[in-house]
Amino acid sequence: MHQRTVSGLLIALLALSIALLQFLATTFFLYWVWWWFDIVMHFLGGVFIGSSMLWLIRYEVPVSIRHRIPIFLTTFLGVLAVGVLWEVFEYVTGLYAAVNYTLDTTLDLAMDIVGMLLAYLVLNRLFFQSDTKK
Repeated sequence: MHQRTVSGLLIALLALSIALLQFLATTFFLYWVWWWFDIVMHFLGGVFIGSSMLWLIRYEVPVSIRHRIPIFLTTFLGVLAVGVLWEVFEYVTGLYAAVNYTLDTTLDLAMDIVGMLLAYLVLNRLFFQSDTKK
């Protein structure tokens, strides 16, 4: 199978895994049972959004302009934007913990970024360094 297909399927599998974990978490109150579950979900969310952005840059941006895109900065800002929007959503809908809200939000965004860094380190090596070897 082509690298585009394999990587796309892996990203889709990650998305399905996150959806399943979210379903289980809300069904069995895992966010309240295990204090660290939210941290894991934000990390996985960062991996997913970061991977998706890198995949889009690699396979959907024309080669003629891809070299002008600051890949790390674009991925970082994209994950940060999604993370901030998610935190706003949690706040507006009342899904946040009133106790230590600032600390929780900071940790959530940090885990989004850590997940993105893992995705960047792995996928940037697979996607973009293989371009320079051809």
